[in-house]
Amino acid sequence: MKVRKIIVGISVSLFLCAGALHAQQGDKQDPRSVNPINPLPPSDAGATANFGGKPVPAARGVSTPYSPQSYDPAQAEPDTNTLSGAEVFGVGSLTHSRNVFDPLVSVTVLGQTMPVGTGTQTQLGPGAILGGSLLFNRVWSRYQFIAIYNGGDNISDNARDKGQFHDLTVEQEVEWERWRLRLRDEFLTAPGSSFGGAGMGGPGLIGQFSGVQGVALNTIAQQFIPADTIQTVQTRRDRNMALGEAEYSFSRRSAFTVGGSYGILNFKGTDYVSSHLINLQGGYDYQLDPVNSIALIGGYGKIDFVGSPILTTDYMLSLAYGRRIFDRLSFQIAAGPQRIVVAGTSTGNFEHWIGSVNSAMTWDIRRSGFVFLYTRGVTGGSGVFYGAVTNTVTLLARHHFSRFWEGTVNGAYSLNTGLVPAGSTASSFTNWVIGGNVSRQLGRSAQLGFNYGIQKQDNPALCPVANCGVAGYQQTIGMTVHWHLRPIE
Repeated sequence: MKVRKIIVGISVSLFLCAGALHAQQGDKQDPRSVNPINPLPPSDAGATANFGGKPVPAARGVSTPYSPQSYDPAQAEPDTNTLSGAEVFGVGSLTHSRNVFDPLVSVTVLGQTMPVGTGTQTQLGPGAILGGSLLFNRVWSRYQFIAIYNGGDNISDNARDKGQFHDLTVEQEVEWERWRLRLRDEFLTAPGSSFGGAGMGGPGLIGQFSGVQGVALNTIAQQFIPADTIQTVQTRRDRNMALGEAEYSFSRRSAFTVGGSYGILNFKGTDYVSSHLINLQGGYDYQLDPVNSIALIGGYGKIDFVGSPILTTDYMLSLAYGRRIFDRLSFQIAAGPQRIVVAGTSTGNFEHWIGSVNSAMTWDIRRSGFVFLYTRGVTGGSGVFYGAVTNTVTLLARHHFSRFWEGTVNGAYSLNTGLVPAGSTASSFTNWVIGGNVSRQLGRSAQLGFNYGIQKQDNPALCPVANCGVAGYQQTIGMTVHWHLRPIE
């Protein structure tokens, strides 16, 4: 009862605050106070200008601004990732703030439904999240440093999602005439799986926070990060990934990239399988023309499991194709054979051959944006399997209805199949999530958002661990107010 009274009080305060902020805004809103995540107008791009400039890596040549009309080079911020790098392609931006410090605090009121037992019954419970985030970007000389944080405390009647969560990513880039070095670390601790935002407000709230912060960093390919795409019961887990990558440009058209990552996924308790991951990858990129490039990529990976002699190693070779039109479209796909060797099991060693895929597409127009990701390859099994073949699909669509109104829809699907010897029956988990939110800028320093999320997991008949969790639909609906400590510009 005490928790419910607190939540009702917070709800009333939020609505009163939203009304006051809206009244302050009025009809004379400063046109310069535009949401920083609004997509910029597309450039009038041609396809040949600047083709033949000074030596740069292949992918940099693809994304270099090539508009035949005049533009300010100081305002051009192209994406510089290569096909054989760890980060997926982006579309770049014609204007980019070189120095950003944007902290915010937030209050969210949630309603959550959870399945009860093995039937179709659900249980409704209230909740609230007190949290905040930080977007920091600093560029000087040859260096760029980016930090993104999102965290909070989930005050909920549902014990599964109760507790704190923290998600921090930092990246440092250094560029010389022909060299580029990237160092990146991602840390996450949460009471539930990061897939769908369990314990973090659900898929709707996670999509809303991503929109408020904007897209400051590109996504890392699946093979570099410990997988966490299976929902489990309330279990604190810590996930960390440290990445290092170096790129050397042989000429304007060609570049070589080599990188590696070390990741851990640790569970607090003995019900689930903790794992350590090492991944190495190298590749050669070649630019065909200003918008098209190809690459040959090779990789090696090893996953070991805490307290178990089981070990998986994999070897991958793939061909990649990429196409980028600055500020409008980016597309890439890499596919090839992957050999997986599993050792240390009670039935002996065995191996599998699969086709690995890593693809991504980003499309931006004046008021809308669309992102699609699909990956297939070996993973650590998300704490449930001793290795798995994982297929993951991610979608994000965003539309700006006006200067101050924005809507976002995000969805994801995963299929995890455990690694077993040929002739044995493999267990599988399927999981899908959908989230949506609508947000409104209020005044110079606040935003109001409404979000909804739904997710469902199908468990196998025979659970490979002590507790697979309760299968069925889980829903969240909430309202959030974000207060930026500095004006939104």
